[in-house]
Amino acid sequence: MHRDSLTKYVLGLAILSLLPSGFAASQPKDQIAIEKEGVQLIGQVREAARDINYNADRLNAFTKSVQISKWTHYHHLTEIRTLVNEGLQPAFDRLTEIQPQLPEWKQKSINDMLQSAKVLAADVHSAILSKNDAGTTPPYLNSEYKELVVRILQHSDTLMKTAATAQTFAEAKLKADLASSEAQK
Repeated sequence: MHRDSLTKYVLGLAILSLLPSGFAASQPKDQIAIEKEGVQLIGQVREAARDINYNADRLNAFTKSVQISKWTHYHHLTEIRTLVNEGLQPAFDRLTEIQPQLPEWKQKSINDMLQSAKVLAADVHSAILSKNDAGTTPPYLNSEYKELVVRILQHSDTLMKTAATAQTFAEAKLKADLASSEAQK
């Protein structure tokens, strides 16, 4: 039995020695490419969250003013919806595709960001419905709408901070990995 194990081990080493030297190094390069893409996508989430936060902050200020038109509210809500659908959604779609290939800590960060984004999207949808259902009631008198705007602002802030932290850590880890792989050459 011991002889069979030794034979398999020697056979495995012989096969590995026949492989081109670049083949063994392609795995880390592929992993580094995926991690670079992950950093880029997290950056995209961060930028979209920052823009959402800006619009939500404006809306929050507008809910305290009698002089701001319903159209202005509509414009900022539409902008936020677009940022969710065209900024966050594609980034999260790709992040969830590559998530199993990323380190465990990054998978957790993606899950945290995704949960924040889902709650954010639900609140945006609810705010649009609340505003539409209010009919002629001005936004500054619609308490449900005002509460939803505050929640959008809070969720976008949380998402922005979570993405910033994940991006900073991922960039530092990637630099360390690149330096390590260069040192091994």
